[in-house]
Amino acid sequence: MTEETYYKINNIISNSNNSDYYNGENITTIIPPGVISLPLICKVFAVILYTFLSCIALIGNLMIIVIIIYFRKLKTGTNMLIMNLAFADIMIALICMPFSYWHVIIFEDSKWIFGSLFCKLLNLFQATAVFSSSWTLVAISFDRCLAILFVMSRWNKLNKKRALYVIFIIWFFSLLMACPLYFANEIIREGNDNTETCVEKWNLLKIFGSDGTKIVSLYNKSLFVLQYCMPLLVIIVTYTIIGFKMWFSGIPGGDSCSQALKRTNKTLLQERHESVKKLIPMIILISALYAGCWLPQNLLMNVLASDTDILTHPYILFIWWIAHTIAMFHSVVNPFIYYCQNKRMREGLRYMLRWLPCVTFTEFKLLAYPNQRGFCSQRKYLNMTSYDTSSTKKFNNDCR
Repeated sequence: MTEETYYKINNIISNSNNSDYYNGENITTIIPPGVISLPLICKVFAVILYTFLSCIALIGNLMIIVIIIYFRKLKTGTNMLIMNLAFADIMIALICMPFSYWHVIIFEDSKWIFGSLFCKLLNLFQATAVFSSSWTLVAISFDRCLAILFVMSRWNKLNKKRALYVIFIIWFFSLLMACPLYFANEIIREGNDNTETCVEKWNLLKIFGSDGTKIVSLYNKSLFVLQYCMPLLVIIVTYTIIGFKMWFSGIPGGDSCSQALKRTNKTLLQERHESVKKLIPMIILISALYAGCWLPQNLLMNVLASDTDILTHPYILFIWWIAHTIAMFHSVVNPFIYYCQNKRMREGLRYMLRWLPCVTFTEFKLLAYPNQRGFCSQRKYLNMTSYDTSSTKKFNNDCR
């Protein structure tokens, strides 16, 4: 296979908005001999499938954001991280899904019709969204781990202000890691008809006196480690710690409370403990799906990096298509996990869809008045360790 042909077939596979290389939409369909192109029926199916997945991901994640913003009880630090995860998934649904298959399915010559500016911005947005999604999962796992290990401490609580700081750091870090792609992508003209194509050229690396192949390779490997390997490792470690703490210990703080506070503090601790315990399966499922959905794409990219002969495999385009579809599917399943595992999310969704004749509910607590038990328990938990026997009366009258 010639160098030119190798470069172009490599663009088809590795330069799609995948989770480790992030090379985006600079795809061409000049295929080496022996490689089977996608038949028309597969292209039609892909258009229908990705339109459907994009709409479901957009609607589902948008509902998550609306529910959290609308209901005061859901405006917690952890839910703000979940809302940030939903926002990142919306970006993937609007940017990654529609444009990932534009070149392969719509135009045989990978024609680019969206201008030079969007050619640069597209890969930047794609990489930033996927990076933000992975590190938001890391932040959520840390939050749950601290909530379990230090349940008696009020300083470990992720309030809204701290959550905003965390979200800002996540997006800043994600944008910083993705910004080289803005300068790498450009429009080139190919063929006799000067067809415009969006590709990665990395021309800026020529200032180092070489083609920059080693630098690009190092950058791609860094993205793979920082976006997939490291977040996955952190998530596994934190949830392993949580698992041991949850299943091999009693109610945190139950034995350390003074006699006068056991009736109140221990009850609140039990409520807090059970609340966190119910949330953990949802977060573990989200994290496991993230690892599983992005694994085929990452595995494919690493195999291609070590054995370039696979690029000439007859069904390489089908393999890439399946791996990429599984990766995009991750942004669709997250809202369904929230609704299935989180009672308050289901309650909020039923309220938002109450105008539908098929939607019914028997109780509704999210619109409870602030002086009711839901808000009272949360406020008392923050201050319960500062009360002694003489202040028990004040402690119990906080909600009146």
